[in-house]
Amino acid sequence: MTPQAQSLAAFFDLDSAAARKDGLAALEGTAALYGVKTLLTAAPALLQKSVGDSVADALKAALDIRIVDVMATAWNTRRDLMQYADRAKFPPDQVIDHALGKHEIRSTHKPRLQIVLDHSPLGPEIEFEIVVSLHLEAAVLRIQDARIMFARLGKVSGTGTIKCEGATLFTRATKAVTLPQTLSFGAGLPLATTTKVADAA
Repeated sequence: MTPQAQSLAAFFDLDSAAARKDGLAALEGTAALYGVKTLLTAAPALLQKSVGDSVADALKAALDIRIVDVMATAWNTRRDLMQYADRAKFPPDQVIDHALGKHEIRSTHKPRLQIVLDHSPLGPEIEFEIVVSLHLEAAVLRIQDARIMFARLGKVSGTGTIKCEGATLFTRATKAVTLPQTLSFGAGLPLATTTKVADAA
């Protein structure tokens, strides 16, 4: 996996057997998974064991989100960048380098999982709450024609948690995030033109 392709699943080490084991142990203490396993008491042991692994695999798939995309989503909705969407003030041939000092990007995801046996749902959906905070030392965004074309980055680190029913399944203490010094966005990321408050502070 290239640094620019690093995902939230990799950030949480969901491929690590030890991390998965600890996370599933915590998940088994939740009412949601306990209810599912109760419904499976008459099922073969192999099937009961596979439930936990299926949950971990589904969670990993839900977190197949590139860290770069999390950053880009927050950047292109920042209030201070919306001015550059005005092509009357900033014509398409004008290039702007917008510097951002130390800032944080907070991203929240709430994937839901339904366990199904023989085409029938087992118990209610299981909801997870995933919170990731990325801490950027600095960034310079190259903007042209109301689009972010690329970004030059300072150091990046992150923290995060994955919870279910208030129980912490996975936690990531401050960890350096390896990204290229320059992120290219191809044809560019269109800047938002609404007044939505961004998660990048």
